[in-house]
Amino acid sequence: MQDEGTGASMPDRDDGFRAPVRFPKTAELVADDIRKRIVRGELREGDYLPLEGELKSTLGISRPTLREAYRILEAEKLISVVRGSRTGARVHAPTAKAVSRYAGFVLQSQGTTVRDIYDSRLGIEPFCAWRLAKARNAGAADALQAEADRLKLLVDDKRYIDFMIGLVEFHRMLVAQAGNRTLLLITDMLHDVLADHQVELFKRRPLDEDTQRKRALSGLRSFDKLIALIRAGDAAGASAHWQLHLVNANRSWVPKEDQDRLLDVLD
Repeated sequence: MQDEGTGASMPDRDDGFRAPVRFPKTAELVADDIRKRIVRGELREGDYLPLEGELKSTLGISRPTLREAYRILEAEKLISVVRGSRTGARVHAPTAKAVSRYAGFVLQSQGTTVRDIYDSRLGIEPFCAWRLAKARNAGAADALQAEADRLKLLVDDKRYIDFMIGLVEFHRMLVAQAGNRTLLLITDMLHDVLADHQVELFKRRPLDEDTQRKRALSGLRSFDKLIALIRAGDAAGASAHWQLHLVNANRSWVPKEDQDRLLDVLD
């Protein structure tokens, strides 16, 4: 039996009642087909979908149905539509950035603390350091060294805000070079949260220039040691060193008064 109001099938149940089963709308089916093509790489970043008229004719659907499918995909950041454009909807590959803000909402709604965010790195980065050193990955060591050198120039130029944002990027690069895509996605989702907190903390608790420089150079020496351990193939040493580095860094970035401070991504 079918419910005419919803278009849903109403199969019989053992208790004699009928339970509605929802079938996807045409717009959802169209969006699903386009989504699959984007995720599978058949449609790539910067590609354009066919014009509305062509798609309507090819798919045999109405303009309202097509535009509803577009709204679904726009909300997922998979396409962008410029109204009145003659080039069609532009395709965007899925990115961590597209989900990181929503992930921040979820974490905040669950009462996640800033300390919790920083502690999560302890479960990711020492393993990545171990993995890179075990492979004696010279390419990764070179990439990390180039980033460390860039950070040193920021310190020399006294660009401490840029330096702090760059610190987050160094940590991200460590995970990226380790080659585990799942851990990199998690790291990318937390990237902006960490960078924003570090800049906010710096503004809330400013340090004199001499102290900033000493802390920055101490951190950079730790980076150099990690890179040397990776080059030497000392997996246990690299993991242990980076574990200690993170514990000490977390003490600086999450001072005692912020230990139980709730994450706030809405400011």
